[in-house]
Amino acid sequence: MGIPDLQKIKELFNTEKIASNKKLLVYVFFVGIATIFWFLNALGKEYTTTVHYPVRYVNLPQNKVLTNKLPEKLALKVNAYGFDLIRYKISTAFLSNPFDVGFYTNNRIENRTLQTYSLATAQIMSRFERDLSSNIKLVSISPDTIRFEFSPIVEKKVPIKSNVSSTFEQQFMLDEAISLEFDSVVVKGPSSILDSIDFVETEELVLTNLHKTVKKKVSLKQIGGLEFDQRKVEITVPVEQFTEEKVTVPIKVSNLPDSLLLRLFPGDVKVSYFVGFKKHDKVSVDLFDVRVDYNQTSDEGSNKLKIQLLSSPGFVTNVRFYPQEVTYLKEKKSFE
Repeated sequence: MGIPDLQKIKELFNTEKIASNKKLLVYVFFVGIATIFWFLNALGKEYTTTVHYPVRYVNLPQNKVLTNKLPEKLALKVNAYGFDLIRYKISTAFLSNPFDVGFYTNNRIENRTLQTYSLATAQIMSRFERDLSSNIKLVSISPDTIRFEFSPIVEKKVPIKSNVSSTFEQQFMLDEAISLEFDSVVVKGPSSILDSIDFVETEELVLTNLHKTVKKKVSLKQIGGLEFDQRKVEITVPVEQFTEEKVTVPIKVSNLPDSLLLRLFPGDVKVSYFVGFKKHDKVSVDLFDVRVDYNQTSDEGSNKLKIQLLSSPGFVTNVRFYPQEVTYLKEKKSFE
């Protein structure tokens, strides 16, 4: 051990420092004792102060729904001794207290025709005081009025829209329309929300590389404040193998005057399409409406007309035709 270490040890036992530290400790001790007595004396006095009273509202009417935001805390002006206030604040620091709406309003809000109700907090002070400590006197409650706004609960039947995204393996296609287990749902909720709802959509269903019919249960998209009588619906995606076929369809003329003939070159078009094997036999030429419009002809310039496909069978896809336009020649009808 070196000389510097011995020096430090000697300083610890320095009588002057020991005496100085002892005086400091005695001073701190008596200050602490005095503070405790002051604090106890202060708690023994009576105070008027404001405490925050967190609430959760219970016993609301079942036949309607609350549409406005209620105060989460009430400011209570109280009169009590310090001991009682400290005890109350500690016991309620992490609690929310039930606010029985039916009890405090004498169940007046159960009336179906009543849409708004203003509760003056001064009228419920005597009842409210029972929920506080018996040693705390309630002076006032803020806010002075709690306003309840309601909307009647109604029911409405609305259609369901499927939200399906699908791809198919080669040579497979959608066979007819995607169908739902049920096409509508009964929705229940406040009229203020329900009046703007025209349909309910399913959650997105993504299907890839389909080669056979698929059935899936899918949830309905929830809407805040509303309840559905069904939460899920089964979606059927019919899939069928298809083939490509062609037919020759004669071209019709729209808006042709009775006194004229319109000769077309060529007079028909080749139409190709995809059709499922099961509906192969149902395709006929008369299900395709291919036309040109006489009103688009001109006595000067081009003698070509654009061909339009006005309709085709709903169960075929990828419909194409050739040619896209024809040459025409006008002739007057001969009347004998």
